[in-house]
Amino acid sequence: MVARTAGEEAQGSYLLTRPPCHRSKSTTIIEQMRYKAGVGILDVDQILPDGSVIQHPDTTLSEARKNELLLNALTAGARAEVYAGVRVVRFRDQVIFKKQITHMGGPHAAFKKRIQIPNSWVGAHQQAVDDGLRPRFVGIYHYGDVTIFVDYDARTYVRNKANNSSAWVYTNDLFQAQTLGQFSRDDKNGNRLASVRADQFERYLRSGYEERNPHVEVIDRFSTVFLDGQRIDGLEAVQEMHASNWPDRFQNEWAGFYVEFRLSRYLAEHHLTNRVVVQKEKRRGEFDYDLRFLDDVVLEHYGDLKASNVAVNESPGNDKENFLRCLEKYGRFWYVIYEHETWHGRDNYNVTTIAWNDWRRSVGHVGRSKVYDPLSYAAKFKEAVRFVGVKILEVNQANVSLVLKDFQKDFRQPDGKPRKAKVSIKKRDIDNFLIYTKTLAG
Repeated sequence: MVARTAGEEAQGSYLLTRPPCHRSKSTTIIEQMRYKAGVGILDVDQILPDGSVIQHPDTTLSEARKNELLLNALTAGARAEVYAGVRVVRFRDQVIFKKQITHMGGPHAAFKKRIQIPNSWVGAHQQAVDDGLRPRFVGIYHYGDVTIFVDYDARTYVRNKANNSSAWVYTNDLFQAQTLGQFSRDDKNGNRLASVRADQFERYLRSGYEERNPHVEVIDRFSTVFLDGQRIDGLEAVQEMHASNWPDRFQNEWAGFYVEFRLSRYLAEHHLTNRVVVQKEKRRGEFDYDLRFLDDVVLEHYGDLKASNVAVNESPGNDKENFLRCLEKYGRFWYVIYEHETWHGRDNYNVTTIAWNDWRRSVGHVGRSKVYDPLSYAAKFKEAVRFVGVKILEVNQANVSLVLKDFQKDFRQPDGKPRKAKVSIKKRDIDNFLIYTKTLAG
């Protein structure tokens, strides 16, 4: 058994306390002791066996300990060696280049982690390819009884001729791997990564990624059809919804309701309502959200469907109180966000805005005002949109703290009444929620 550092041994107890915010002389001494013991200084996200997250510094894994963690996850035949001048682990026809996953450091958010890819890996990668072997760039996350391996797409970094490049991973990736076993996604820059719990790593290396989510597959199938690159004119879209008697055909923000309409129709036509349902009528004792994700008839969790301009820097969520009750009951909540380019009626002399208001009046719609206004909603009316991508964001116990912020706290309803505080997700934090993405190009 390889000896562990004092910091590694200290992880096992989970009896952790956060240091005071001020930096007293004693605090500095403690930080120095942590450093000498192989423990990081900053309190950052760490995953426990049940998927919950605590704040505690990273520890430093020795080369021997990194080898031990990999070899323990693999059967006989795996070995540590030096290949093309780089210390690796060999398993069958695979060459595993390895680094420890640690926090980004400095001012970065507690959920941001990475490995540093040295330039030496680029040449060694090419040598492995020339030798008919399969090279892998693998990050090792280890805390207490939790070990997760992150397999990065090495081709991305070889193409960029990595020179101490950072390959990122986030707390949510580790949470998904710890709770599901395997988890794979593309980040917002298109880099592919797979996060795998230690007990499933050998199976992953032998067979590839296996844990496809049936709900993600449904959204992917619909999006393949829906994201066709066509401009969707607002008036034509609401008239299409009206012809099908869709409940929200007269809503001002028609783009999001049009996605609901198209998704609902697709699910029915392809007999997929045993997996995903667009919920238009609230059921007694249940939550009023757009999407129900099912295992046949059994509800697994809820979600909301959003349409968002690609230029918006924040995704509005739901009333905080109900959202937290829902999350506590079901453990996961999904935001399915379709992003679009936008043409506004105000930029075209409000021609389409007037046509939309005229049409609504002609089919019997009565607005809030008793006096007809052909320029109603003129400041915001979308003449047309072009949907360019979709993201699924998951809120769970590992990242919920990031969304618990008042969104438009002082914003008021049209009748002057204040709106309730809402959760929100900043686009800069999206990678810590992202579980699926698709764009027109992909």
